[in-house]
Amino acid sequence: MAEHRLVSIIVPCHNGARFLAEALDSALAQTHPAIEVIVVDDGSIDDTAAVLGHYARRLRVLRQQNRGPSAARNAALGLAQGDYVAFLDADDRFLPDKIARQAAVLDARPDVGLVYSGWRFIDEDGRVLPGAGRPRGEGDLLPALLLGNPIHPLAAVVRRALVAEVGGFDETLRGCEDWDLFLRLSRHGMRWASVEAALGEYRVHPAQSHGQTRMMFASAVRVLERFFADSDLPPALRAMEGRAFQAAYLRGAAECYRAGLIADGDRAFHAAARARPDFLGEPASLRRFCRDLMPTGAQHQDVVVTHWRDITRRLRRAMRTLFRRPDLEPEIAALRGRARRATLRLTARLAWKRLRSLIAPARTGTGDRHHGDLLPSRLAP
Repeated sequence: MAEHRLVSIIVPCHNGARFLAEALDSALAQTHPAIEVIVVDDGSIDDTAAVLGHYARRLRVLRQQNRGPSAARNAALGLAQGDYVAFLDADDRFLPDKIARQAAVLDARPDVGLVYSGWRFIDEDGRVLPGAGRPRGEGDLLPALLLGNPIHPLAAVVRRALVAEVGGFDETLRGCEDWDLFLRLSRHGMRWASVEAALGEYRVHPAQSHGQTRMMFASAVRVLERFFADSDLPPALRAMEGRAFQAAYLRGAAECYRAGLIADGDRAFHAAARARPDFLGEPASLRRFCRDLMPTGAQHQDVVVTHWRDITRRLRRAMRTLFRRPDLEPEIAALRGRARRATLRLTARLAWKRLRSLIAPARTGTGDRHHGDLLPSRLAP
């Protein structure tokens, strides 16, 4: 029987005592027989040390002053002995066969550097929420990756040597550090593979770092600026620059609107139009924007349909604000008609889908089963 390769599970923790035990229990419950769990206490001042004390020799623990998740993960990588590494935040969980299934792919496919799985969402109490993240593609994912990070870190198992070759996580980034690493790995030639199953659980709760909207948005733009500063980029990747920045700015606009940062959202929406004006008339781009207006864990089609009035009202407001700018660039102003038609078509499509969703349950007597209970009837602000 072949010897199982060691997998290092890296858990950075800064004041994460509330959920840490669940994360560690899920790591230690892996069916893969060769794992090590490395926890980096990144300057916690809560009960993290007390939680870790319950695990005695079952973990490797490193304590440091607070330096952020990138520095914490890099410190753990310096201690790791595994051929493969997995990343588990202190508020998330692994399903028991996650590491075994992903490590098996890396064992069987030496051309693959990273294997990712699907994931599901859970709430503060660990209850499973509707919706899931699903694998979408294998091989060279760099072009798709430029349009946004397709996975959460907990979905990935990656060869440790490759992470070392590209220098690990960028410690100057306080957000989007995982996206930056995946871009550099892919630019290095790494190929991706997937396991089409939800093997991780991503917890949705108010204290997450993605709530730091301005910081995350600025980090995303910085990641792209640095990527496209590479003078040796192939022409096919260089040609994606406008689309990549448009996607990042549009995603940032949605996140700002969602957080109530209306002026920031307006500026980001304008920046998206400057980066690539054509998106204003593209229904697919506007649908993506509408999904991004929903909270994390609720960015799927049936929830968007349920809240179509609020979502399309916000889209129309963003469009109005953009086209009323006194200093609007002529190439953007020329798209007013196309943008209006695309917005109207999208509004009509969502309204029709909502009507159909109400009619079908009424015929069967089952009632409305959409996930409207996840969100308030009006999306703040």
